[in-house]
Amino acid sequence: MVAHAFGDWLWQRMTALFMLVYSLLFAARWMFNSPLPGAAAWRLWCSPWYFKSLSLLFLLALIYHAWLGMKEILMDYVPQLRIRNALQLVFAWVLAVYAVWAFIILWRI
Repeated sequence: MVAHAFGDWLWQRMTALFMLVYSLLFAARWMFNSPLPGAAAWRLWCSPWYFKSLSLLFLLALIYHAWLGMKEILMDYVPQLRIRNALQLVFAWVLAVYAVWAFIILWRI
């Protein structure tokens, strides 16, 4: 139990660190090469494979970070196992849909 909790804690910190680094890189790219107004300029700015890949990794890290947080909140505040499992299943499905949706959006650019 302790090792599992430490693993969740460590993953939460690692995803937060990755999201911080990505945000800083995004801000630096924005400062030095911001897109012009308009959908075509934005599409061109977001189209390099490395940008799409890192953005997808950011979104997956964000989704996993959210999953770990929601799981801990439910474990702390929902004592009934059936209700907690049902809520975890709902959140898992919602986050899985978000992951697929993010992939579709990023690779259509």
